[in-house]
Amino acid sequence: MPVVAFDAKEFKRSRIVKDEQRPEASQKREVVFFTPLGAGIVAEETNEYKKEYVEKLSALVRSFEVPSRRIAYCSAVLRQEIGQRRAIPFCDQLLQQLQGHISSIFLSYVVLPPKEIPFVEVGGYRSPRREIETHEFLRSLCPTFSYMTAWSFFSRPRPEGYNVFIDDFRSRETYAWDELLGRVEPRIFPRGDECNPYLSLADMVAFLTDVKLWINKRNLKPENVKEVWKDYDFEVEVRFLDEKSLGKYKWRSDDHIDSTPYLARPMTFLLVDEIEKLGVSSLSAVSVEANSQEAKPRRFHEVIRKMDPYFSTAAYAFYRGGGTQFFDKYLDSSKVKDGDTLVYIGPDSKKVALTFQDAFEVEVLSAKELRKRVEKEFSPLVSR
Repeated sequence: MPVVAFDAKEFKRSRIVKDEQRPEASQKREVVFFTPLGAGIVAEETNEYKKEYVEKLSALVRSFEVPSRRIAYCSAVLRQEIGQRRAIPFCDQLLQQLQGHISSIFLSYVVLPPKEIPFVEVGGYRSPRREIETHEFLRSLCPTFSYMTAWSFFSRPRPEGYNVFIDDFRSRETYAWDELLGRVEPRIFPRGDECNPYLSLADMVAFLTDVKLWINKRNLKPENVKEVWKDYDFEVEVRFLDEKSLGKYKWRSDDHIDSTPYLARPMTFLLVDEIEKLGVSSLSAVSVEANSQEAKPRRFHEVIRKMDPYFSTAAYAFYRGGGTQFFDKYLDSSKVKDGDTLVYIGPDSKKVALTFQDAFEVEVLSAKELRKRVEKEFSPLVSR
């Protein structure tokens, strides 16, 4: 069965601005173009693809000496770990090696020139109407644009039978979401580009589209996007959203979309004790940024995201075909369903996890138990 997977990023271009009246002042960059950029890939959902993704990725991780041992990577993590210049060929080589599985890619973005359209009116349904500046509106679209890209894709006639994967998003209610649900039943993947091989590649397509346009000194236009991808084996489709469809993708209400019914099951939740409440001194070994000159305390969740317990949790979700996320007992309790897994770190988190086990058919594991299971039962994590 074919899969279409969607992710998104910010796309911006800037220029150096110099104050002519103060030539001694330092130069600064001014953003001259900004839009969310969404990408989708169409491929067959097969075990061969997943296996080849892991094999090709593992080889590249060794070749580029990536320090972490993740099962899937997004471009942002790669930029953090090996830098922008090396992340570009890493993503491009992975895409080239997997392009035989991809039939087409889809790119979408927004064209709303602030000089011509200075304001956008939002709200009006169970919330007051108000105008916001267009540049602010465009930035507010970025967290929504994975599903907006899916809506844009399915706004044109498509064959039936797609499995629709969408990286997690935050959005107020829109008609675009309603129309998307009227056409397909999506699966929403929290941390999708770190635990799903299709969303990982969709993220890299968005990243590489930005990079390739920059390197070739081309603007974001459909013909230019197709040009920079012309040497690849897959078809390229591009669609931009403008003022004509604004009523669909601007939010009509301040109420937020509840994506819980569409979460990719089984979910793997990671529960972590808030040990920073014990005091910064107790976390002195792990609570500062590496190589920083000043101590910068970080939440333990941020530390765990760069450690093996998180990598194993994402790998478990990868092999089970679901999503993963950190668990907040105040915000996420309604998300737990039969078949999910709760992974805990710390005694307080263990109590919470076991409480859910009394109410649902869920699996409860310590992070250490999960790491051992992943290493024993599934294909090995990316090895050094």
